[in-house]
Parts: sequence; structure tokens; C-alpha cells
Amino acid sequence: MGLLDIFKRQKKFSEKESGKAIPLNINCWNYRRFHGELLDIDVIVACIDALARNLAKMELTSIRQVQNRVAVTDTTSDVARVLKRPNPYMTQYDFIYKVAALYYASNNAFIWPEYDKEANLVALWPINYKKFELREVDGVIVARFELLHNHFYTVPYSQVIHLRRHFFNDALMGDENTPFKPIAELMNAQNQGIIEGIKSSAIIRGLLKATQVMKEEDIKAARERFIQDNLNATNNGGVMVVDGKFDYKQIDSKPYVVDAETRAETKKAAFDYFGVNEKFLQNSFTAEEYEGIYEGALEPFAMYLQSAMTIFLFTDRQRGFGNKVQANMAKLKYQPLNTVANVINTTKELGLFTRDEYREMLGYEPLGPDRGGDEIMIAVNNYQNADDVDANVPQEGDSNE
Repeated sequence: MGLLDIFKRQKKFSEKESGKAIPLNINCWNYRRFHGELLDIDVIVACIDALARNLAKMELTSIRQVQNRVAVTDTTSDVARVLKRPNPYMTQYDFIYKVAALYYASNNAFIWPEYDKEANLVALWPINYKKFELREVDGVIVARFELLHNHFYTVPYSQVIHLRRHFFNDALMGDENTPFKPIAELMNAQNQGIIEGIKSSAIIRGLLKATQVMKEEDIKAARERFIQDNLNATNNGGVMVVDGKFDYKQIDSKPYVVDAETRAETKKAAFDYFGVNEKFLQNSFTAEEYEGIYEGALEPFAMYLQSAMTIFLFTDRQRGFGNKVQANMAKLKYQPLNTVANVINTTKELGLFTRDEYREMLGYEPLGPDRGGDEIMIAVNNYQNADDVDANVPQEGDSNE
């Protein structure tokens, strides 16, 4: 079952039936994508792809609290199940990648949660749209999507999760990519200029001038014969022969080629717009260089996503009991082995991490609770679990004999 079929099953507001569809300031609320220009440029696609595939490494889990306000991972609820497999066609990696790509490409990403008749969550669908607008129908704000292949669907705005970027001007929508349009057009012009320059440089241009009056058919025949004899690939000697009836003048074609400095400045403008750099795209960064992008771009999106999904997927009462969607960002952190070793060495006497958390830092599979993986480790003379350390601490009234 595809997304279009699922939308058809949903109850929709009928604008024709009510006759009271009131556009909410159509000039302000109507939103159009960047007309495909943004995703037609290699550097821009590379920026969005680099952000999306790094963000897709995070793990979304459902968290709940048990007695003594202890937070544990929920593995049995409908939310926990759907987070593991958002819909029949996407893994969790696919889902996060798609949402992040839509978020950066159009500054507005929408997720539609699907529920069954018993109000259990059964799927999460990122909405890939061509056009989106908000309308007020009988006092209710509804979202009208124009999907691919000219399909239109209208659902209550309160039934979609909305992530927005560049949230400056509009009350509900992220702004369009208008500030970036001149850079995108310049990049497109540069790319086309390079292609045309290569084509032009492969063409020999010249002027063949007749020195006497000739018939039109004779001129045409002379031109074709000149091309065949002198501009053919078989003319290995490179020598042109022209009889006295014609003068040949070579025309030097010097197409404009974008210099490296101009290209670099244009690319930098794209990097600045998306908050990345060339090393991030090429995966050649150091730990310090990656940390800046993690703090400035990756972590804020992860926190935004978990907050939006928590508010939407759980009721106020459930959130009051500690239910939330948590983004595990451990895999987003770039930590070379020497950095991990320093963390372990610094914290080994503080009892901050369990055995499994140390193993995760080193890239090993967890042991699990049955094999002591959840025990907090403390280094005294050697590593012990926290309970053993407490048992060995002398208690009041104890004496050494």
C-alpha cells in the first residue's frame, strides 16, 4: 500500500461541501519549492546528502520511566515498534535521511503519522510535496499538499509533524530559499559555462573568403570541399591548402572559463548556507573540525526532531510520566580511538559508565544485562563494578584486627 492509498483512507476536509474555505493571506502562506533548481546543482546536493546521511546514523528510541523515576528503553509500545520500522518501505535510516533531506532542501519537512482504528500508531510517512499551503476551513486550519503526479490531499494541520528551518517571517512556515537563489543561479551558469567552453574549444572556426564573384552553389561546394580536405581528422599533417580563389582567415575562439578562485568562492557560499565545509563533504575532517559541524548542525537537528516527535506522539499525561522520543547521537559523534582511550582513562575512577557503554565507545557489541553489561564500572586497583566497591568500603564500627 502506497502513501497515496493511505491518504485516500484518511478523513479529509471537503472544501466544496462547506463552501467556507478561506485562504489565510494567500500571498504570505502559499509556499513553493525552489522549482528544482536547488537539487540540480552538484554542490548543493552534496551538502544536503552529507548532512542527511550523517544525521541518519542517529537512533530514535522510545523512553519511559518506571519506579523511582528510572528511565528505561521502551520496546513493546506501538511507538517503539514504529520507530524501529517507520513504514513498510523505509528503515529508520531511510526515514531520518528523507526527513533531513526535505528539511534542508525546502526548509519545511512534514511527517504524517498513520493510526489504526484503535488509535495505535502504525506508520510514519515523510511527505514529499511539490506545493503546500494552509487554509482555514470552518475555523480549522488544514494543510493542502500537492504531491507528485498532480495528486492533492487535504488533512488537518494538527495531524502532521512539521519541522521548519529559517523560521523568521511566517507564523507557521519556514522561509523559502530566496536568499540563496542568486548563488544557485550563479552555480548553474558556471556549470553551463564550463560545458560550453569545452564544446567551443573543440571547434576550429575560420573565415573562407572568395576573392572573386561566384555562384551560390559554387561557394557551398567549395566550403564543403575545404572542410573535407583540411578540417577532417585524417589531415594528420595539420597543413591547410587554399587556392587563389579563396582567402582563409583563422578565428581564435577563446571561450570564458570560470577560474578556480571564483568557483571556490561560490562553493564556499553554499557551504556557509548549509553550515558545512568541503572536508565534511569529502570525509577528510579531523575530530576538531567535525565537532564544529556536529555542534552547529547535526546536534540541533537531532534535538529538534526528538522534541517534535515527543510532543506529537505522546499525550500530555504520557509525557508527564516520562514518555519521550530520544535521539541517541552516540554514532553521530566522531571519536578517534585515542580520544575514546582518553575518555575511558579520565572517567575510570568516577563510576560514570557501564561495561556496555565502554564497549560501545570502542565499537564492540553490548554484553547485555545477563552478562553484567549494565554494571557501572569503577577502577580502584583494577576495574570492579560499583556494588563490589561499596561492599568493600569500611562501615562505621568496623575494626581491623
